[in-house]
Amino acid sequence: MKRIVYQLVCIVIGCLFTLSSNGQTAKIDSLTNLIPGLRGTELCQVYLDLAKEYNFVDPRQVIYYANLALPIAEQQKDKVQQSMAYQRLGAGYIFSGEFEQGYQVSEKALKLAREVDDGMSIIGALNAMAACHMNLGEYPKALELFREALTIAEKIDAVEAQASIELNIGAALTTQGDRTNGLLYLFKALKYYENRGDHPTLARILNNIAVNYHYWKDYNRALDYYLKTLEAYQSMDDRAGQIIVLNNIGEIYKDKREFAKAVDFFDRVVQVADSSELSTFYKAYGWVGLAEAYMEMGEFEKSSVNVSQALAVFEKVKMQEGIATANLIRAQLSLKNNQPEVGLVQVNRCLEIAQTSGIVDLEQKAYRVRAQIYKMQNRFKLAYDDVDRYATMSDTLYRTEIAEKFADIRAAIEITKKQNEIELLQMDNQIMDLKIKRQHSSTVILMLIVLSLFVVSLVMFGYLKSRKRVNELLTEKNSKIRIQHEELMKVNETKDKFMSIIGHDLRNPIGAFKDVISQLADFPEMFTDELRQQIVKELREEAESTYFLLDNLLSWAKNQKDAISFKPEKLDLRRVVKSNIQLNNRLLEAKSIAFTSDLEGELLALADHNMVNLVLRNLISNAIKFTNDGGQIQIVGREEQNLLVISVKDNGVGIAEEDLPLVFDPVRHLSTYGTKHEKGSGLGLLLCKEFVEINGGTITVDSHKGAGSTFTFTLQKLTGEDLDYSATESGKVNGSKVV
Repeated sequence: MKRIVYQLVCIVIGCLFTLSSNGQTAKIDSLTNLIPGLRGTELCQVYLDLAKEYNFVDPRQVIYYANLALPIAEQQKDKVQQSMAYQRLGAGYIFSGEFEQGYQVSEKALKLAREVDDGMSIIGALNAMAACHMNLGEYPKALELFREALTIAEKIDAVEAQASIELNIGAALTTQGDRTNGLLYLFKALKYYENRGDHPTLARILNNIAVNYHYWKDYNRALDYYLKTLEAYQSMDDRAGQIIVLNNIGEIYKDKREFAKAVDFFDRVVQVADSSELSTFYKAYGWVGLAEAYMEMGEFEKSSVNVSQALAVFEKVKMQEGIATANLIRAQLSLKNNQPEVGLVQVNRCLEIAQTSGIVDLEQKAYRVRAQIYKMQNRFKLAYDDVDRYATMSDTLYRTEIAEKFADIRAAIEITKKQNEIELLQMDNQIMDLKIKRQHSSTVILMLIVLSLFVVSLVMFGYLKSRKRVNELLTEKNSKIRIQHEELMKVNETKDKFMSIIGHDLRNPIGAFKDVISQLADFPEMFTDELRQQIVKELREEAESTYFLLDNLLSWAKNQKDAISFKPEKLDLRRVVKSNIQLNNRLLEAKSIAFTSDLEGELLALADHNMVNLVLRNLISNAIKFTNDGGQIQIVGREEQNLLVISVKDNGVGIAEEDLPLVFDPVRHLSTYGTKHEKGSGLGLLLCKEFVEINGGTITVDSHKGAGSTFTFTLQKLTGEDLDYSATESGKVNGSKVV
């Protein structure tokens, strides 16, 4: 239900400009006291101000006062006040969950605002209409309206409106899945509202930033942002904001499979909505969250009650994604209650909406549930078709996510490169200016020589002094240019190294994954149902492991785009070895290689986790590559004084004596094919040597042709003093400060 969570955030954000207010009780009382003595446009304005002040407090009062203002504005024929009354009325309907009515009156507000060419009123109406489109799942149309509003705000130099719209666009892009550009807009808005000290708006921006960390599965950081935002909303008594954050925290605990905690927060969503004047629309988010959590806990009756309540609300307000999600939950419940016919109707309803609205992740889940229903009905061909659609969509989403992360890395590297190029051009311009000045000085000197020998001698003295200063500046600028050039070369070298690391570490697991999928697809008759289920389970575990590896590599690369950082920490080598064996298990099985591990002692090192992981992955991968079917590989680890010694041994093809000097040679590095023609670049061992030496160790190789190879490296053993060091100190690599 995450997508609906993000939409709920944007319902509030989408109307911020139209209805920005702190809900000050004193101001409401003051305005109410003015009513008896006012008439005409002045009375209308007070009603409009009261509607504005009741925002986030009571949507019904917003609608009430907007309806009082509207007939007065029409009687006075004041189109500006008429437009504002419709805007207030539309916002009240939106906050009540009545999006269709909200959109209709917002359209009237926009039409009137355009007639009088009131820029601020046009912006407010466009924002309200965009919020309606978002809640109907029409994100491109919402963004189109937001951007039109931004263009108008920039044209009339409305700085506050511009910041508010940037906030809206950031939230919309985040909801649509464009998180990188979404964050850019959010941080633009954050800078403005920080300078203003606008705490209510800041809380909403921080909540949207937390949503991105939630999506990236950085649950701890997301929880920190959510809890701070919740505290801010509670201090302001902002009930709508509290509901948003409580619901998002519940989603985090549901993703972490801590369902009891999730239930607590979803219950609080319903309680806060009950204790305020907000509509049942807000309760629906708590109900659908409870339905999912209870279903996972096996409490199907409670799940059914909650999802039915949520569905009734979503159908009333015509919220398509909510209707689809509720039907998917009901279909799962029907499946668990052995009612496949009922479940089929429900899941088909979900699929129809998901396909129409373009909600890919929801469509994918629906195919999976429908395949289970078909299987229960013994309709195996249809079940197989849906499983195939599910797998195809999984692969598409997986590839899209990888492409987005690679794009982020490339963008960061390109930005750094362009900044360096700009600085080099600026240096060139400064040098040209200095040359022009020097030429001008020479001309002046020649003219002065004609006038007087005395003047010539004085001018010559000044010229020589000026020339010396110019040369000093040229020397300084050339030095800076050289430094910039060296830094640019390091950036490109680091980029190439990270691309090599990521490609090298992913080739084997993805290759093994591909081979098994090909066998399942090409020779299905060779596999029984039981064996196929076992293989699918193992493939899923391997996919998750490979995805985790890729995620770690991309995160590491993104944080280290200037140079490779060295961050020593306490490292359990037994655990690192175990994870790398699991990662290569499929390749070991494919070649029937016996793998043994002989690790003595605790084997705790002071080393950089990512670097040591890469070293072990490369050595194990190479051992598998150059070991024949039925061969043996052994990892041996022991302590020697202040060092840990780790060896990776195999009885494979070995290395010829004349080739041994090339193994770690950066200029003439060795690159050969494996026993099954596996291709390599020869860069892996060079990276191993570099990373081992950065960690204060050494790496050697002992090999004989046809008798196998043994690669041995050392690491610093963890001591009591090292515990303090690893927690407080950092190293430097390639001259860059460790982050």
